[in-house]
Parts: sequence; C-alpha cells; structure tokens
Amino acid sequence: MNYLVTYEDAMKMVEAYKNFNFSKSEYMMDGYKLVTFGYFLCDYNHFVRPLRERPRVNALDMRGVTFVFNKDGSLYKRFFMLRKFFNLNQVESTQYGVVKDKKIKGVAEKEDGSLIAFMKLPNGKVFAKTIGSFDNDQTNAAMKIYNEDEQIQTVVDHHLHFGETPLFEYVSWDNRIVLKYSKPELRFLGCRDNQTGEFFGAYNYKDDFPVKKAATVSMITLDELIEKSKTEEDKEGWVVEFEDGQFIKLKTDWYFNLHGIRTMNVFREDWVIKNYLEETLDDVVGQLDEKEDVDALKFVDRVVNAVDNYLVAVEKGVARLKKIYEDEYKSNWHYYAKHNNREPFFGLSVTAIQYPDKYNDKLTEYVINMNKHLKKAQKFVDKWSTIEDDIESPWRK
Repeated sequence: MNYLVTYEDAMKMVEAYKNFNFSKSEYMMDGYKLVTFGYFLCDYNHFVRPLRERPRVNALDMRGVTFVFNKDGSLYKRFFMLRKFFNLNQVESTQYGVVKDKKIKGVAEKEDGSLIAFMKLPNGKVFAKTIGSFDNDQTNAAMKIYNEDEQIQTVVDHHLHFGETPLFEYVSWDNRIVLKYSKPELRFLGCRDNQTGEFFGAYNYKDDFPVKKAATVSMITLDELIEKSKTEEDKEGWVVEFEDGQFIKLKTDWYFNLHGIRTMNVFREDWVIKNYLEETLDDVVGQLDEKEDVDALKFVDRVVNAVDNYLVAVEKGVARLKKIYEDEYKSNWHYYAKHNNREPFFGLSVTAIQYPDKYNDKLTEYVINMNKHLKKAQKFVDKWSTIEDDIESPWRK
C-alpha cells in the first residue's frame, strides 16, 4: 500500500521545516478541533523525501489533508484532498519516456475554479473546505449550493457515510482565471477513500450520475492527448490518471500562449517572482527544453535564487522580532509595538505572532507587492541573487 500521511508525520514535517515549507493551521468548529496542513515553495525533493531519517514518508498529501478531533482530544477522522501531481516532463517520474507506455485509466479536463472538499464533524455537521480554508467566499458558496440542492446533498452525504471525501470544482463567472462560466456550480471531480487513499475519478461513474460531473475525455492515448494539446482552444488542459495510480498534468498550447509563457514573460523578473510565490512556476519550467531554453532556465534560476535568499533574510528578521516580543517584552503587545513598529519586517512579525496560519499568504503578498514593477524587480534580483550561496536558511536542507 502507498504511504498515507499521518497526523504524527505531518507534525514532524512542520517541526522540521519550522512551519514554513510545511505548515499547519488549527481551527475550532462547534467545539471540535480541526487541523489542516499545507505546503509552500516546495521542490520535488521536499515532496518525495521530506524527512531524511524516514525515507518511506512523503509529503504528496500534505496540502489540504485535514484531521478532525473528538472533544476528548482523540482523532475522529482524517480527510484527504487531492494528492500532489506534476506536469508531463516536469520531474523525473513524469518524463515522457517513463509514462508513454502506461495504460490510461481516465482523463479529466482541468477546470478553472476552486477545489472544494466536503467533510463532517463528529456531531454529523457537514462543512466545505478549500485547500487552506474553511471560511471564504468559495466555501460559503459551496455550502449554499449543498443546502439548496438535494442531489448534491445526496451525493456528498453518501460518500461521507462510506468514509470518503467527495471532491468538487466550484466554478462561477467571478471565480475563474481563464475560462468562462455562466453560473455558480459544483462539478463532481471524484472522491478519496480516507482509509486507502484511493481516488475514484468522475470518469468511473455512470452517465446517469445524479449531479454534474467535471468534463472528461473518452479513451485516448497519451500521444493523442499531446497532439490534442497543440490545437485545442478554450481549455487549460487535462489531468491524466494511469492505471497504476499515477497522475500527470498536461496543459494546452492555447493556455501557455494566452499567458505569454513561451514569449517574453519568462524573461521578466516581476512575472517570475509572482509565479514562483504563487506556485505556478512549475507550469513554465515544465514547458521549457533543457537544451533549447537553457537561457530561460538560467534566468528563472537566478530570479528564484534571489527570492529564496530574500526569504531567508525575512525569516531571520521575523524570528528576531518574535524573540524580542517574547523575551524582552514578555509577550506584552502594547510595549512591543510601541518600541518596534519602525523595525524592518515589523508588519510581518505582527502576522507571525497574531495570525500564524495567515503568515505565508501575507509573506507572498508582501514580496509580490514590492516587486510588482519591472524595474523594482530587476533591482531586487540584482541585489539578492548575489548573496552567498551558503547563507543559512531555516528551511533549506
């Protein structure tokens, strides 16, 4: 059986990476504790071997996995969302030569919305969750649909009853990046078995399934899908599941051309910084050829290195301020703020102290905003890419 993340292992990852690359957030709902995990700026090695001393452990399920506890502190249930998967040719395990002869189990269109999982509390209350939150516009809209649509309720309740996490894509006209939708909808993607981790995609369900399913592609070979990606328009791409359980992503040329990924954008410091911090840069790298695009890859590496070096400096600064807050001011917020509000990274320290679960989002916003103009981004990269490579990092190995 494939490895499935446990609460204890997830906590060890959070501790090992100082709540940065891997992090946890705690919530209370109806008196029950919920703990969810996430990841930030992770590379392939982070996912496949996050704990050196425990090579069997992987972090492929760390984004969104949620542990719900009983009021006595014992674990009630673990709920999985989607496992991390990579683009075709992005990493060693998704190279064309590795996957070309694998048998395809199903192909789903990549929807342009928000992943929604439905979970429940020990008291039976059902709630919706995005990857990182239980309370936002998308979860509220999903719960509204659930409460008003008896068929959605039936499907969700059925899967929860049998120990599965039902997964949907929430799409609407105001919750999209590229594609257009006419009305808010929940489109069934499939479900995860919370005991085995197995995924049952929408393509495994009969045509008379009672709710709208995510669009799927009838049986097709990988080569045919690659050819299709070169001409298909108005589609972001597809998610392919092979019969051995491996997933890969395949994006269309139309999607890349729409974003200017194969033109000058990849040579813009501001664009690379934004996509790196928003964790969409792997889409770019996966489309670059190691030989033909060596100049682009070197450019991206230089920008990424600059961001990493700057994040090290930020983490050191925030850690220093947190120590001052705790040691010198004995966690007295009034006096800490009064005497340290002009310190670099004071604003970030506020978030780190008061709202740690929002820290990575705040950090991302902070760095993107300071580099949203090209000339500022160029100066930023010139300065921070020249930092010595042996700079101490709280999360690098």
